[in-house]
Amino acid sequence: MISIIYGGITHHYLNSSLPYCNKINNIGTIHNEYVIAMAGNNSAKIGILSGKDSACGNILGPVASFRIQEDIDFILGGYNTNFKKFNELGMKPVNVAGFTPVIGVNLKVNLYNSKLYKINLDNLFSLGIITHGISVNF
Repeated sequence: MISIIYGGITHHYLNSSLPYCNKINNIGTIHNEYVIAMAGNNSAKIGILSGKDSACGNILGPVASFRIQEDIDFILGGYNTNFKKFNELGMKPVNVAGFTPVIGVNLKVNLYNSKLYKINLDNLFSLGIITHGISVNF
């Protein structure tokens, strides 16, 4: 199984008033593009995350998902922390040894299902954020 996720709209439910880049509103919602490409089976997948963080710095890192139920996955991974971009905005990023963790639950809403592929709305509830994307699963 191969999954491609494109996002995203991200809501910062902690520290929503910080000067994030690409803000959509004043309550911490931003547009930050990312792509996650994963491969595996119905139970577990591994892959790579690439895109922009909340300060519009480039990010790259590993990610894995583990199925909890049909449309619920546990997500674990992280990406490089771009300190320069955060410092320019006067923010201190969440990081562990220079690595921003991604730990959360992905709730998927099926939008289309065929024999060849499935399209979902992905809603990742993680540490301090909720982010939305669209996935195609082959």
